[in-house]
Amino acid sequence: MRASEAPTIIQPGWNQYRSRVIAAITDVEMLMQQLSKGLDCDGLTAEVALRLGLRIDTQPDFDVLNTLVRAVRPIGREALRATREDQGGQFSLLLL
Repeated sequence: MRASEAPTIIQPGWNQYRSRVIAAITDVEMLMQQLSKGLDCDGLTAEVALRLGLRIDTQPDFDVLNTLVRAVRPIGREALRATREDQGGQFSLLLL
């Protein structure tokens, strides 16, 4: 699916899609912290698209997802901070 075809705020699947984006952001941010690396918003957008299987091969697709990532990145960071505090810095690693 292309990022520009993803649900919007007026569609029924919006909350689920937004939650998936936030979860992907949290996962990427956690990985970057573990690797002691940083990632700008454009790089984070590309990683989120990869994790969610979204195509961002056109500028409008990238822009749509990038706007959402910029808007919800603080929520993902807050989830990461709360998890770190609750679990004393420990994260479970899922092996696929």
